[in-house]
Amino acid sequence: MSEIPFSIAESNPQYPPFAVVTESDHSAWIIIATPLCLSCILIFSLINVFIRQTNRVRAGLDEACLASATVLACIQSSVVLGACAKGLGKSIELLSDRSLIKVQQLYYVSNLLFVVSLGLSKISVAFLLLRLTPQKEHMRILHGIIASMAVWTVASTFTVALQCNLSHPWILIQESCPGVFLRLKLISVFDIAFELSLVGVTIYLVSDLKAALDMKWTVIFAFSMRLPLIVAIGFRLATFNVAGLTTNPTILQAEYITWTQTELAYSIIAATIPRLRPFIKKLATNYGANPANGYGGGHANETGDEQQSGSLQMLTLRPKGKGDEYNYRIWSGGVPGKTDVASVGSCDSQHMIIQKDLAWEVDPDPNRRIGSV
Repeated sequence: MSEIPFSIAESNPQYPPFAVVTESDHSAWIIIATPLCLSCILIFSLINVFIRQTNRVRAGLDEACLASATVLACIQSSVVLGACAKGLGKSIELLSDRSLIKVQQLYYVSNLLFVVSLGLSKISVAFLLLRLTPQKEHMRILHGIIASMAVWTVASTFTVALQCNLSHPWILIQESCPGVFLRLKLISVFDIAFELSLVGVTIYLVSDLKAALDMKWTVIFAFSMRLPLIVAIGFRLATFNVAGLTTNPTILQAEYITWTQTELAYSIIAATIPRLRPFIKKLATNYGANPANGYGGGHANETGDEQQSGSLQMLTLRPKGKGDEYNYRIWSGGVPGKTDVASVGSCDSQHMIIQKDLAWEVDPDPNRRIGSV
């Protein structure tokens, strides 16, 4: 039997790339960066929701601000992608007059959403620190930072909104926008200052803790994850094309838009990282807060009457006649009403008392309490 010759044509199809960067089209940078940043935002948001559901944490102003920032960031990313579908990232020669106006409108809206979302993400971190400290001095500082951030967010929003011709501020091409880069630099300077202040307040906050050094470094590390934002802010400023803003912004600002998306995404991610349970537990425990119950607790007065607010109750013990500087916060787990307050009524007696400096780490599980000298 003769063999029938046959041949198998090996197919090696070459699919066109998802996006191509050419001299007249830089939309690939935006199209790739924006969904990637949006995916990271959604992943960390789901992690935050999982943590809250697992630990049954009560939502506070910090969570409300972070949730609002996340929602606005998702909308902002969708607007940017919609602008790319209309021609953002491409040279104006490739766009029709109608598409060009639509792209500028969408880009204008995305910038406003970016500023508001960025500001809310910063404020959420300040509110988180505020919930974790009972010290009045810390609270005054944090209230000042929150107020400054709110003013900066509103002022930056108006600065971006009124950048060029007030009759149609979204139009950039062939318009006069005096001082636009100076305003951007001022916004960025305050942006960096707020990031440094958040880290500085964290260091100041943990410096007063009676806790192990490694525990303090863990907390500082969690909040210091915001510092890489300074790099993104720097690249965002460096890639801003002043001349191209009014000549061909759809393509010449493509790299700037990419760094804008990066900064927004990382700001929300960095606001989520300190909420991870290992970091929160180390700080909240030492400041008399309960991470499993919204960083809060109850307190008892000097007669032993207890006010409950969670599975762990916080007792505020103050010797009679002493000021606030003699406040002591003690955690007691277990059944309400079973707290040990026998030593409260000692009438300031120091006889037959052995004093020790103790550093306590409290676990939400009442069956696993550990105290170390």
